[in-house]
Amino acid sequence: MKKQVKDLTKKKGLRELVKYGIVGSVGMVIDMGVFYLLAVKFSVQYPFSIYIRDFLGDKIPLYVIDADVSHVISSLLAITNNFILNSYFTFKVTDNKFQRFLSFVGIAAIGLVISTMLITLLVGKFQIDEMYAKIIATCFVAAMQFVVNKFVTFKSKQVQEPK
Repeated sequence: MKKQVKDLTKKKGLRELVKYGIVGSVGMVIDMGVFYLLAVKFSVQYPFSIYIRDFLGDKIPLYVIDADVSHVISSLLAITNNFILNSYFTFKVTDNKFQRFLSFVGIAAIGLVISTMLITLLVGKFQIDEMYAKIIATCFVAAMQFVVNKFVTFKSKQVQEPK
C-alpha cells in the first residue's frame, strides 16, 4: 500500500490523475447532459417505473424512480466513454481489453449503486434538486473510483528485474 501511495505522488501518478480528471470531465459532460435531457428537460417517465415502485412497497415516489433510471442510463453512456478514453489516453494500457472492461464496469457498477442511493436520498429525503444531487453523488464516487481503477483495472504489468 505504501508503494501505491508513493506512485500517486510521482510525476507519472500526477499526470495520470490530471488526465483521469480530464476524461472524467468529458464523461461528466456526457453524463450530466444526457441526465439533464432525460430527467429535467423532458421529464421522461418510464413505463416500468411503476413496477419498481410497487416492488419497493410504494415507498419511493415515481419522480424519484424516474430520476434514478435517467441516472443509470446517462451513467452507462459515460462509463463506456470513460473506459475507452482512460485505456488509450490516461493509462495507455490497451491489452486484455475485455478483462479490463469487465473490471472497469464492475467498479463503475458499484459506484453506480452508491451514487444512485445518494441521489435517492438527496432528492427523496432532503428535496435537493436532481442536478445538484447528481453532481454531489458523481464527485463523491469519482474520487473513489480513480484510486481503484489505477491500481486494479489499469494496472500495468510490472517487469521483474533479474536478481
